[in-house]
Amino acid sequence: MKTIELHLPDDLADKVYHITENAETFIIGLVRSKINELDQPLSLADQYRLEAAENTDLLADFTVVDLEGWDEEY
Repeated sequence: MKTIELHLPDDLADKVYHITENAETFIIGLVRSKINELDQPLSLADQYRLEAAENTDLLADFTVVDLEGWDEEY
């Protein structure tokens, strides 16, 4: 087993200790759960949803310069 030093903000540590007295086991379980979640392939619908969000962000980034230099007839 490897040791990882983890510093939690006071408010988050308080919430963890409010849920359980064994913070180490609790955090290990959360890390395992998140890794398992990330290892699962996304459904096609979820992939499209993520891509749509990324496209929306890109559109917002370029909105200001999109029409720069274009004539009104276009």
